[in-house]
Amino acid sequence: MASKPEAGFLVIADLTGYTAYLSGGEIEHAPTIAGDLLETIVGRLEPPFRLAKFEGDAAFLYVEDGRADPSLLLDALEASYIAFRRRLRSIEGATACTCNACGLAPRLDLKFIVHHGPFVRTIIAGREELAGSAVIVAHRLLKSPTVSAARINGFVLFTSAAGETLGLDPVALSLAESRESIEHLGDVST
Repeated sequence: MASKPEAGFLVIADLTGYTAYLSGGEIEHAPTIAGDLLETIVGRLEPPFRLAKFEGDAAFLYVEDGRADPSLLLDALEASYIAFRRRLRSIEGATACTCNACGLAPRLDLKFIVHHGPFVRTIIAGREELAGSAVIVAHRLLKSPTVSAARINGFVLFTSAAGETLGLDPVALSLAESRESIEHLGDVST
């Protein structure tokens, strides 16, 4: 049975610096701390966003067009980042543990990739999955030169499709514009 195409926002909330953090921290604590942080992040994004799935040190979320006002979507992103930073501070202040994982946790940050485009929902092995070129674009942007150059600083990367749909004015907001080339899909303005 064919899935009906939908359009909406695709968001990836990714813990920045996690690979370095995991390699420098104890395996007993690092994933638990990351899981706690991801729960905090998703807790502020749901609703209006819906969790599609956790992907290691990231959460992949979406919201269909018409389910929420653009300002509510932006507010959710901001609230999620603030909750993330607060949770990091509370972890730092509440732990007496001297392990590397607990000591290095405050170095983590959070980046968001926000894209808008068409997708379909499909069932694979009994689980709902999102599919489509827009899903691929959002994921490929995580490894783009622009994102890599940002290193461990927290930020939001909006594709031009997301920015236009949200009504963002890149010039008025002093947003840095970039262009990413994604194999088979072409150039994507961010």
